[in-house]
Amino acid sequence: MRIDRILIVDDDDGLRRMLVDYLTTAGYTALGTRSIHQAQEALRTDPFDLVLADLRLEDGSGLDLLRSLKTLSPRSYGVLMTGYATMETAVDAIRLGLFDYLIKPILPAQLDLVLQRLESVRQLQSENSYLRQQQQTAGEGSGVVWGRSGLMQDILEMVKKVAQTHATVLIQGESGTGKEVVAHAIVQHSPRAQMPFIKVNCAAVPETLLESEFFGHEKGAFTGAVQRREGRFETANGGTLLLDEIAEISLGLQVKLLRVLQEREFERVGGNKTLRVDVRLIASTNRDLQEEVRQGRFREDLYYRLNVVPINLPPLRLRGDDLQDLVEFYVGHFARKHGKTCRGVTPRSMERLLGYRWPGNVRELQNTLERAVIMAAPSGPVEVPEFGNTERASFNGLNVADTLPTVDEMERRLIGCMLLQTKHNRTRAAEKLGISLRTLRNKLRDYRAAGYDTTKPELWVG
Repeated sequence: MRIDRILIVDDDDGLRRMLVDYLTTAGYTALGTRSIHQAQEALRTDPFDLVLADLRLEDGSGLDLLRSLKTLSPRSYGVLMTGYATMETAVDAIRLGLFDYLIKPILPAQLDLVLQRLESVRQLQSENSYLRQQQQTAGEGSGVVWGRSGLMQDILEMVKKVAQTHATVLIQGESGTGKEVVAHAIVQHSPRAQMPFIKVNCAAVPETLLESEFFGHEKGAFTGAVQRREGRFETANGGTLLLDEIAEISLGLQVKLLRVLQEREFERVGGNKTLRVDVRLIASTNRDLQEEVRQGRFREDLYYRLNVVPINLPPLRLRGDDLQDLVEFYVGHFARKHGKTCRGVTPRSMERLLGYRWPGNVRELQNTLERAVIMAAPSGPVEVPEFGNTERASFNGLNVADTLPTVDEMERRLIGCMLLQTKHNRTRAAEKLGISLRTLRNKLRDYRAAGYDTTKPELWVG
């Protein structure tokens, strides 16, 4: 992870100017100060990634300044510069948690080595918060998503071919069909497999914060921006970025995303420094992006930039014999997870599973089988209950199970009518309905999972 802003604190005017000039030429933003007081004022004003401080300054010890970083600038790293290296000085530097210390006279090669090591450490720290979630996601069923059907075998071959390239990939398919699993497979077989793999769910981040999520922001860029923050493109530098639910981003942000794809550069929100990145982009969506383009909700030029290699995942109901393979795998997987030895399902259960349309696709199948395994005996085949065979409750003679679907249907029709009235402007539709945009998005996600085409509400409002 490339560092940007560096503060040099040294009362030797010649050395300080030399370091500032050298670092500026190398592409960093460098500022020089000659005293602890000046350095502390600079740290209170702007964040710095690195502080290079001389041991002996005109108004005190550089160790005192670096000690104050914990409160003044917690995210800054400290490096001590000294022409008086002793074992005691080294011990003090280690005790303070300094990143390193340099012996004067400072050679450019020494400074370059420290900067390279620091960037590697920052890269590892930035990735760490994502690793557990990614390992968990990659571990559940990534090997059996393909199955035996011709459709999935063709997709597997495509994944193997595209993985060896750096091409942008667009994965489309209904909710729950395994788009993220396919993205993982591409990354695992790619030359970037050991580099960062970062994911952003565009539908889960408020629209007002999505630009900052992508590109980061500078301190003070907006209310609440109390410190500089790196965006996901920076974090993914050298690796792969998955933008899930890509159709949810606004037209304005689509323009900025297009620029990153074309130029491989951007600015943080509130910043004016252009940052360059090398990121392989994978986008996914459960919508038909061509239809979104026709409706004016998605830019045509961005669509063609994303659609370099399209992968269209079929719904589970069209995957033939794959269902039986998936059932066998997931029953075994969840049995191990919950400490049981049960295997497979009863013939009657398999008949039920094969006769169901699976509007929620593989994700719904996973949830169904995990519940069945939890309720099953410790060993033997698993029994899957009848779909929709729930106990009915009544209130004053009124059947609640019969009444609730009617309410849900009325709500769905109302939302559909409002989307048509506002020409699919979700923000305006949510305002007219008196609900938040997030609530509307969640409702539409549920409708998609239930098999409704949310791009064509005219089909389900009547």
